[in-house]
Amino acid sequence: MTRDRFPSPPALFAITAFAFAAALAGCATAGPGALESHQKSVGGMLEEEYFVPRKPVDRHYIGCAWSRQFGPIDDPAAADIRTKKERSLNTVQQDFAYSRGIALGGSTTEGTGADVTLGGGGVGKAKFEGVEVINPVALSDIAFEPDVFYVTEALRLANFRVRDEKTGKAELAGKAGGTLTNVLGTGKSVALGPKGAVGTIGGEKASRTQTEGEGLVVAYKLFKIDAASYRKTESGSLRLDLDRSVDIPSSGLIVKARLAVIEPGAGKSLPRNLLWACPRAEARSRDVIAAWLVDVRSTDPKRKSLTIAFPAHPAIEDCQSYGGILFSRIDPATDRIVRQKIILTLVDAEVGENLQPKSWDARVALLDESFNVRQVSPSELASK
Repeated sequence: MTRDRFPSPPALFAITAFAFAAALAGCATAGPGALESHQKSVGGMLEEEYFVPRKPVDRHYIGCAWSRQFGPIDDPAAADIRTKKERSLNTVQQDFAYSRGIALGGSTTEGTGADVTLGGGGVGKAKFEGVEVINPVALSDIAFEPDVFYVTEALRLANFRVRDEKTGKAELAGKAGGTLTNVLGTGKSVALGPKGAVGTIGGEKASRTQTEGEGLVVAYKLFKIDAASYRKTESGSLRLDLDRSVDIPSSGLIVKARLAVIEPGAGKSLPRNLLWACPRAEARSRDVIAAWLVDVRSTDPKRKSLTIAFPAHPAIEDCQSYGGILFSRIDPATDRIVRQKIILTLVDAEVGENLQPKSWDARVALLDESFNVRQVSPSELASK
């Protein structure tokens, strides 16, 4: 009679350990593949979030309007937008920025071993020093208008060097006593002498035509007003008499116009912190000896007051109207941007030789708005 033979305890332990190790090895093999697949899917999502500029730029253009044909439009008369800058810790976002930077002809200008300059694209991926995410301090600071796209976020590579678009070469710059290994994935190594080295891959000398700046912007995010959420209330055009307060309860404002004159030899000046009605008036404000001042006061103690100034003497042509945002905030309960605009128009305003009012006719209008904003994808913009 034959007896069944079972493995001894030591052998059984060895078999179990081997099976457990094999299972771990299988997980380790599958892990990077799953991670890589996830990164590719997230990278695809980023391509549907960010717009890539056609040419390398070093400005973030936060708050600027976006044109389908011309890209970001800079308005010199627009108010400055407060911005914040944070370093990106998202690996997928960094890879996205690196690949776009290479495609735009960017290069790193700082590094511990060597710097690689790519021109006209090139193969491989250069390691850029830091990816920065630039946003407005408050999204409500942007002067959103219906049916207009605005830049709300920028991805920027902290240090860059952009080569001439016609140059398709890669320049090397390394520190003394080092060696550049596996340059751009070519498997080649370059030894550096005591003073370092500068050369090119492929034996071609690099062009000196290049642009340097504080950072290379590689992508933008765009937002616009959600048309279905837009609401507005208008006060209509109200007559603004001189030296008389106009109370507008629906907007919680009190508006008053007055004339301020600097008497010769009095040693006085116009009030400080004036908001001049046009850039030309601000540039020539030191020459103004008489100005029409419109004081705007809010019945809400949390809101600041302001004074808008129009030059009366010497008068400036095409500076008889003003339109701007008095305040803007985000309502955390509804995620809506709530803001108030004012429009001032001097229909007829003139002072005599004695710098006293000769004629005065002015109008004021207020506009209260609230709306949500939404992100615009590149595919949505391309379909229009």
